[in-house]
Amino acid sequence: MLIYSALVDASTSALLALSTNVPIICFLAKATPEAEHIAFVNYPNYMQRFELAASPKTFPEWSWNRRHRRFLPMPNPTDDLRQRSLLALKKAQALFEITLSLNMLRYPVANGLGMQETVYITKKMQAQRYKDAGCPKEPLAYPYVLQYSEHSGLTMRAAADEILFKAQLDDEVLLKTEGFRLKYFNLLKDIIDVAQLDPLIHDFRRELFRGE
Repeated sequence: MLIYSALVDASTSALLALSTNVPIICFLAKATPEAEHIAFVNYPNYMQRFELAASPKTFPEWSWNRRHRRFLPMPNPTDDLRQRSLLALKKAQALFEITLSLNMLRYPVANGLGMQETVYITKKMQAQRYKDAGCPKEPLAYPYVLQYSEHSGLTMRAAADEILFKAQLDDEVLLKTEGFRLKYFNLLKDIIDVAQLDPLIHDFRRELFRGE
């Protein structure tokens, strides 16, 4: 079952954007003046069919009725509402591409196992503590390093070095992608003209994949 979130104008409740991607609508709510996020707008009246979602050009022609949780015709939507809706939808497209691209670059660092990120952080911390302590002969205080050593056949010192080297490679990927996230999320948030979005995405692609 699809669950839709909506971005609506705060004063008129006019519909500006719809998406099943909740983080995108949350981002737009923060980046769009006088707008708010309404969650699960297809409940309970549009659970079987939600034709409005397929007609983004008509979004400003509808307003959200909170009491009945239904979209009602919006009389005479202004040009300003239409422009705000267009800007929000274009921002949503740009945000989706930026997020997807950064996630693709992070895939080699990610792991599908639950809590694996916590394991990696703890393993890195123990390896660093082991090195800082001068590689003591008593290994039981560093169980992750000991476990890695036993399964890899490496000495404790070599195991710690390998753990830290792999962690450094992961950190370089995350640092690069975090820099792009901060830069382009902030730029995207500040855009007020639809004409600025295509150049922004062009710059993002060119900078992200330069040298790849």
